[in-house]
Amino acid sequence: MSNQREVIAVCGCWLYEEKENAFISELVTQCKEQDYVVAAFNFSADPMEGVAEISRETRLLDIIEETECAAVVIMGETISSIPMLHQVSERMQKKGIPVFSLERELPDCINIEMNYGEGFKDMVLHVLRHHKVKRPAMLAGLKGNDFSDLRIKNFREALDECGIEFDEELLKYGDFWDRPSRKAMEEYLQLDELPDAIICANDAMAVTACACIKQAGLRVPEDIIVTGFDGILSGKLNFPAISTVAPDYQVEAALILGTIAAAKRGEEIDTSYTRMVAFKTVPNLSCGCKNPGKTAEEMVNIMSESTTDQKWHMTAMNRLLFEAAEKDSLNDTVSLLSTAVSLWTHIFHFVGVYADYIDAVTDVKPGKECVSVLRVEGGNYCQVGEHYPESELIPGFNKLTMKDSGINMFMIRLLHTHTDVYGYIVEGFENPTAREMRRCEELGMFVSTGLNIVLKNHKLTWLNSKLKEVNKVMEQASTQDYLTGIFNRRGFYDEISDMIKDRMNRGMTLTIFSIDMDGLKIINDNYGHLEGDYAIKTMALAIKNFVARNGICARFGGDEFECAIITDSPLNMDADTVRDRLNGYIKKHSDTNKPYEISGSVGSVSAVIDDNLDVDALMKEADQKMYADKEIRRKAR
Repeated sequence: MSNQREVIAVCGCWLYEEKENAFISELVTQCKEQDYVVAAFNFSADPMEGVAEISRETRLLDIIEETECAAVVIMGETISSIPMLHQVSERMQKKGIPVFSLERELPDCINIEMNYGEGFKDMVLHVLRHHKVKRPAMLAGLKGNDFSDLRIKNFREALDECGIEFDEELLKYGDFWDRPSRKAMEEYLQLDELPDAIICANDAMAVTACACIKQAGLRVPEDIIVTGFDGILSGKLNFPAISTVAPDYQVEAALILGTIAAAKRGEEIDTSYTRMVAFKTVPNLSCGCKNPGKTAEEMVNIMSESTTDQKWHMTAMNRLLFEAAEKDSLNDTVSLLSTAVSLWTHIFHFVGVYADYIDAVTDVKPGKECVSVLRVEGGNYCQVGEHYPESELIPGFNKLTMKDSGINMFMIRLLHTHTDVYGYIVEGFENPTAREMRRCEELGMFVSTGLNIVLKNHKLTWLNSKLKEVNKVMEQASTQDYLTGIFNRRGFYDEISDMIKDRMNRGMTLTIFSIDMDGLKIINDNYGHLEGDYAIKTMALAIKNFVARNGICARFGGDEFECAIITDSPLNMDADTVRDRLNGYIKKHSDTNKPYEISGSVGSVSAVIDDNLDVDALMKEADQKMYADKEIRRKAR
C-alpha cells in the first residue's frame, strides 16, 4: 500500500474563523482515514473587488494550479469577489479537477448548501414535543431579511404540526444582535402571561435572552426555555450552555469525500442540482437537556491557552517588526524569522520568497524561481537559501504529504502588500485548531510587513548610494573645469581657503602664480577649436605637474590659469624659470609635430600665511606681473 497521500485544496477567506475552522477540522479528520491531506489556501481578508487585489490573489491560484489536487473545495460564502470565485472554478475545472462550492452556487461545480430552514424547524419541534412547551415566543432577526423570514416560516410550520396557534404578540425582532434583542426581551418580560420558551433566530440573541431573564429574577430553563441557532462558541460558553442548531460538517465532509471516491470510480457526477446538507439539533442546558460535548470548563481552558498564545505571538511579531526596521537586506531576515517562530517549532514552518526580491534592487518583477528563507521541520531548523522552481510549493513536498509525516493539513498564505506579492508562507498542522490557523494568518501579515520594511530600506539604501554618486558628480562639476579636470574658479577658492585655515600651514609661505597662454586665439582661428582645446589641456597638464603635491591649480576660463603652492620658504622663481619648467613638460608629453607652440606668460608673488594674508590682493599682484611678462615677451617678438 502506498504511503503517499493525495491533496484536497480548500480555498477561501478567514479560514481561521470559527465556522470555517470547524468545517476544515472535520474535513481533516475524515481525510486522515481516507489517505488525503488538506491544503488550505487562505485568500486575503480584504474585499477582493479591485483589479489590483484580484491580480495579486491570482498568484495564489497559480500555486493551487501547480499543486496536484484530487479536488478543490471553494468556501464561496467567504469570498466576496464574484470574478475571483469564477476564476478559481474555471481554472481548476480546466485542469479536470472536481470543484466543490459551498454556500455559493457556481456553474458546473458540485454545489453544496446547508438546509437552514429544516434545521431551525427541528429545534422548534424539539422544544414543542420533547419539552411540552405550549406558549413559545420567537425572537427573529432583521425584519424583511431572507434568513429571518425563512426561520419565521419554519417556526409557524412547526406550530401548525403541533396544533399550536401562532400568536403575533409573541413574535419580535432582535436584528441578530444584542441591543435590539434586549429591547424585545423587555417587552416579553412585561407581558401579563410570560412565554415558556424564547426561540431565537441565532445564538447571539439567545445569549442576550438568557442574560435578560436572569436579570428579571427568573431561571433558564426552569422558568423560560431559551434556544438559538448557529452553534457559535459564545453560545457554548454561556451559562447555561445554549441549545442550538449547528451545521452538520460531518455529513458535509463525508459528502465531499464520497463524491470524490465516486468520480475516481469513473461515475459521472451530476452538477445540475445543489446538494443540501441538514443542520443538526444540539440540545443543551438552556432547554433542559444535557450535552455530552466539551464542558464549559474545558472550553474556558482552551480560550485561556489561546489568549496566552496570542500574547506571546504578539510579542514575537512586534520584535520582528522592530528588528526589521534596522535591516536592508532580505538575507538578514532569515534570523528574524527564525526568532519569530522559535516558540512554536513543533509546527512545520516554511517561507518562500520570489528570487527576484533576493537578487534585484529595484523595479522587481517576480520571476519563475523562489528562495527558501525559513524552514522549520519537526522542531529542527533546516538549511535555507535553496533556490527552487515556482511551480514547486515546497521543496520535497511529496515527502511531507506522506502518511508518516505527522502533517495532516497545510495552510498557505501569500506574503504581500496592497499590490506587491513577495512570496508565501506555509504552515503544517497535525490537528489544526482555530488559534493555530489564526496564528498562521497573523504571522503572514507581520512577515509581509517586515519584508516590506526591509525591501523599502534596501531600496532607500540603494537610492542613497545613487544619490551620493550623483552628488559627488555634481560637486565635481561645480568645482572642476569640465575640459581639463583641474579646479575651476570656485574649486580654487574653496581649496585655497581650506589651505589657509589649516593650522599646520600657519607661518608657511604661499606663492600665487598667474599663467596666461600665449596665442590661443591664433590657434583657434587657424587650426580650429579642437586644436585650441588640445593646447589648453596640454597646458593644464603641465601646470598640474608643476604644482605637484605642494599646491593646487585651476583654470579660471579661456586661457587663464592660477596656481598656489605652499612651501617652508619663499620660492625664488622668475617667469622664465617657471616657463622653462612648463615647456619642458610640454615638449616631453605632447605632440611635437603640432604647427604651433604651446607656451604662456607668468607672474608670481609670495606671502607668509597669517591673519593678515589677503589672497585676492596676491592674485591681483600676480596678474599684474603676468601681464608685464606678456608685454615684455610681445615686444621681444
